[in-house]
Amino acid sequence: MAPSILVNGDSPHHGSDKPTSKRKLSPQDDIRFDPKLQPKQYHIEGTRPDSRILFLDVNILDSTGAAPYRGDVYIEGERIRHVGSVPDVETLRKDTQIRVIEGRGRTLMSGLGDAHTHLTWAGIALDKLGDIGVEEHTLMTARSAQCYLDSGYTMCFGAASAKERLDCVIRDYINAGKIPGPRYLANGKEMAVRDGELAADITVFADGPLEMREVIRHHVEIGVDQIKLSMSGEEITESKSAQDSYYSDAETAACVDEAHRHGVRLCSHARARDSVKMCVRHGVDVIYHASYIDEEGMEMLEQNKHKHVVAPGINWLFATVYEAAPFGYSFEKAEQVGYMKELQTAIKALKEMHDRGITVLPGGDYGFPWTPHGTYARDLEHFVKLLDYTPMESIIAATAGVAKLFMQENELGKIKPGYYADCILVDGDPLKDIAVLQKHDKLNVIMINGRVHKASSKDFVKASVGPEILPPNVAPLTNFVAYEDAQGRARIGNLDLNTSKLTPMVMQSGAPLENLYQVIELENDVVPAGDTMMLDSVKLLPPICGRDILCVGKTYSAHAKEFNENGYDFSNKVEQPSHPVIFTKRATSIIASGDPICPHPQYTETLDYEGEIGVIVGKSGLAIDESQAMDHIWGYTIINDVTARERQRDHKQFHSGISAHTFCPIGPIAVPAAQLPKVLNIETRVNGQRRQICNTKELIFRVAKLVSTLSAAVTLMPGDVIAAGTTAGVGFEQTPPTFLKPGDSVEVSVTGLGKLVNTIADPAKTTIQPISPPSAIPMHNLSISAGGAGLTRIGSKLMNVMSLGTGTEPIVYVHGLGGTTEFYRPLIQAASLSNSHKHILYDLEGHGLTPTKASSTVTMESLVNDLNGVVNHSPLNIKAATIVAHSLGGLIALNFALAHPSLVKKLVLIGPGPSPLPAAASKATYARAAAVREKGMLASGVADAVSTNGTSAKTKTEKPLGLGMARASLLSQDPEGYAKGCMALAGTVSTSLEIEKIEVPTLVIAGADDKVSTVDWARKMEERMQMCRVEILEGVGHWHCFEDVEGVAKAVKGFL
Repeated sequence: MAPSILVNGDSPHHGSDKPTSKRKLSPQDDIRFDPKLQPKQYHIEGTRPDSRILFLDVNILDSTGAAPYRGDVYIEGERIRHVGSVPDVETLRKDTQIRVIEGRGRTLMSGLGDAHTHLTWAGIALDKLGDIGVEEHTLMTARSAQCYLDSGYTMCFGAASAKERLDCVIRDYINAGKIPGPRYLANGKEMAVRDGELAADITVFADGPLEMREVIRHHVEIGVDQIKLSMSGEEITESKSAQDSYYSDAETAACVDEAHRHGVRLCSHARARDSVKMCVRHGVDVIYHASYIDEEGMEMLEQNKHKHVVAPGINWLFATVYEAAPFGYSFEKAEQVGYMKELQTAIKALKEMHDRGITVLPGGDYGFPWTPHGTYARDLEHFVKLLDYTPMESIIAATAGVAKLFMQENELGKIKPGYYADCILVDGDPLKDIAVLQKHDKLNVIMINGRVHKASSKDFVKASVGPEILPPNVAPLTNFVAYEDAQGRARIGNLDLNTSKLTPMVMQSGAPLENLYQVIELENDVVPAGDTMMLDSVKLLPPICGRDILCVGKTYSAHAKEFNENGYDFSNKVEQPSHPVIFTKRATSIIASGDPICPHPQYTETLDYEGEIGVIVGKSGLAIDESQAMDHIWGYTIINDVTARERQRDHKQFHSGISAHTFCPIGPIAVPAAQLPKVLNIETRVNGQRRQICNTKELIFRVAKLVSTLSAAVTLMPGDVIAAGTTAGVGFEQTPPTFLKPGDSVEVSVTGLGKLVNTIADPAKTTIQPISPPSAIPMHNLSISAGGAGLTRIGSKLMNVMSLGTGTEPIVYVHGLGGTTEFYRPLIQAASLSNSHKHILYDLEGHGLTPTKASSTVTMESLVNDLNGVVNHSPLNIKAATIVAHSLGGLIALNFALAHPSLVKKLVLIGPGPSPLPAAASKATYARAAAVREKGMLASGVADAVSTNGTSAKTKTEKPLGLGMARASLLSQDPEGYAKGCMALAGTVSTSLEIEKIEVPTLVIAGADDKVSTVDWARKMEERMQMCRVEILEGVGHWHCFEDVEGVAKAVKGFL
């Protein structure tokens, strides 16, 4: 934040003498909107009238201005019933029909409000919104509405819609309970005079009072709640200044008269001095921005502060100045066109408004690339840090203030009896840290209209919640199952045991779940996502694996007695042990339900089964007291402890006999203990015949005792599995002993855990393969493609290879160091080559979407071999191709042409690297590799240095987007992949290519200001190569396609 802007405590004003402060904690209390302008009273459907929710021990921030206080809050149906002290709270706490949420001192406050909302802004420039199809735009807008609610916003005042009825449609669907979103007052397209618009496709035009009245009436007919006037300019247009005003007094007066006659309020885009004064003079209800208000306007506004609200949208100004550079709109550009001036001017004006008791509300202009949806609460921090509001004043403005704008101040925006139950439970104190409201993970509970939109199951008191009354997003989807998705990646879902339907589950953030350890760490705070599928359509995995199983023997009296009598017991030879018998089972023996069990005929002739429960640890512990042991249990699964009895007997220990490959079937699901009965029934059947039956009450050593014993001097970790032992009825206890043979089916069932079913395989048809250990050497840059999805295998490597265009003549593109395939897409489009050629683009190893293994050494030779692999990839059907290459790619292309001349028709070399690379450049490039490995692309300064030094002065001043694209390309690189590319380039220091031997037509494109591949080098290539010519692009550095794509396109197209 710039010191020249933010000086806390300083409140400059527009007059020569600072007025006496009339600052108020709740200035909106002075507003008296005309009752005839009351918006329609909408009702959000879907809340059950018998719903009851009790918040216990919360810190209540009620938005009245009072200091927060500890207490309870009771909600019935849609509204708050009691606040602070709840009558008969202990009876309510015990009522199983009431959802009880433990506050644990967290802050309960009203849901937030945004006074300047654009649901239809889709993260792109205004002039591109009209290009979005209505179907796609509807989905985007619905997603924005949900994003507001996800961010804790329960009230939004529409400031303009990019399509005529889109705001109204979304509002109506929210109110019908069909899509999630905040309470919403809808707008239509903003109205501007011709040649006074900000973006034509999102504007309805009208000139003069009569036409404007007609447009107002049309807006009323389509059902808007307020109407937007676009009265002044915007600096980003570079043609309509924010200080220009486009409405006349007559037009403004006509709009106000017509709108108010129809009971509709007006809002205005009014940055300019004269626009603001017209708004006040004629009664425009909501003034957006007001940046350039002067002293006269300030006096007028103060005198009429009972009729007006100002919503400045301050984050748009701040972000445009300080945060738009990565999107191609540099600080220098923002300063040049006037945004820095406007920001400074607006801050002074808004501070003075605050000092004069004028109502200023947060919110506005979110939905642009550098003011993305989901960051709305930044306004509250700006109010505190830029405008000198206290955190309490900022929060009141965003709650009770926006409720006043809704004209529902007696039922919205506060935590008071009789108000709508729109509230958020915040893990933190916003009065101490206003920025906590920007952290979605700190918004633990979000409610609207008495209905829970977001909550974690851990927030509810389990004893008081029945599954039938849990809110939808915390429904007990807890039959956790592991499976492989279409890309072969391990995922976690929920399995409906009755229908065999599998529902994918994800983290609250939306990130996929890869294993049960993540579910345990998240305390089951996961949600469903994606379409359901049938279980038989995926490969089932063990619900948990990767660690040795902790086993306990002789835990049921009947089994202990028979085991002692049959000659297989090598332990203490007593029927009932005094201590649990502890051993382990190798993790490499774990398989899933449905997988075949290998009988290992050369290893055992006494293959046996043992149906058991698997106890899954949820919380780590050492020396756990038995009285607290159950608090450390996460849940349960089923285990078949397959055993080679003679190995158990002969080796005088359990480990060898139970750890053979496939000897530990687990699953099919794992379920939290809270979702299961206290006593579990266990049954084992072989070929349909019941062999074992027992329940956990019969354990000699209860689960708590096992946990205490195992942790006596060993730390138990979350995800550890304890096989709790088996009961009587195993194979060796049959008369005569009956061991498992190929074709036998073993089925173990446990209450609430389904059935674990496995068949003994035919050894003649079974090949035992050793389990491949996971590599300890990391694969870099793989996660960006979600584990390799969409990549192509070229030789032994996964690479990002794509084919574009409908032509037959192949062109293969090789990007440079720090580039990707995206470097060439604008070129293909600009040169109109899509229909005439087939374009093959690929990412170098470690760049773009192509991964690289840490141990892989990247050299010029390996990069040339990769290019050869792409050209010879049979599905591409390339006999010979034109090679287009940039920078490092140019060296790759030259080496390739020398090694494989028959595969090259033509060469287009854009800023090719020099050969040999100068020693100083080699040394610097090695240093760059070390820097990015140590600090990454940003902190090392490499991305900034390479993009800045690699672009021309003209690009920096006239084409900032080109600089931004170069910087974005560099920042997108995996540091290890980029470092390897640096080392490959640096390694060319001793290699001088014999380019004279290349006998194909060659075009060298050089940037006149290229410091990497100079014009001199290009001219030398032209002299040395037989069929080479040079094109020089003026005002271009080393990032040619980003700096002057039209110039490159013209040269390439002419050459081809």
